[in-house]
Amino acid sequence: MQVMKIITATFAVSLWLCGPSSKAADDTYGTLVKRVKAGDFLVDFRALRLACMESTACYPRAKPEDLASLSRVEAAGQYNKAVALTEQMIDEGFVNIEAHASCASAYAKLNKPEKAQFHRDVAAALLRSILTSGDGKGAKTAFEVISDREEYVVLSSRGLPHYGSAVTSFREFSDGRHKYERWEVRDPKTQQNIELFFIVDAFYPTKSRAPGR
Repeated sequence: MQVMKIITATFAVSLWLCGPSSKAADDTYGTLVKRVKAGDFLVDFRALRLACMESTACYPRAKPEDLASLSRVEAAGQYNKAVALTEQMIDEGFVNIEAHASCASAYAKLNKPEKAQFHRDVAAALLRSILTSGDGKGAKTAFEVISDREEYVVLSSRGLPHYGSAVTSFREFSDGRHKYERWEVRDPKTQQNIELFFIVDAFYPTKSRAPGR
């Protein structure tokens, strides 16, 4: 029975990715990206993020090996390489908040303030589109995210860790309409536990659409 469920789910995903709506989704995503690249920050960044999930041309998070490479070149102060890596991540998924933030930092180190500011503004707009989707205090007001990396970004924006013993509890659940993830994390400043809720409908149960995963 479990095998049949997996086969059915895989077939459904295949139809979704390859169906006739794919071109329309790609066009919508491409149009929104072009507008932002042209400096239009009146774009609905939530719509952009959701368009990414429907498009075959967008991956919302980077490959683990690319993230590891980025960490190495940043630690070595190789900012030109950091720019090349993050720009590649952005090409693969314009909604990648971490990539824009790291790209902004690298451009700033290379004394290219205009490019740094652009990527900083994009990262802020993308993050804002998550933080304004709710307050994260419960299922009814959960933050709407499209990848696990967005959860990490939200936690980091609150000064909260997303790994190790500081994560005291984590669980997935459903109310019949939506899929959720509940994090309980120890605040390093207050040593108090904080709960945050996320709606993960957009990427459940795949957890990621990173290339090659």
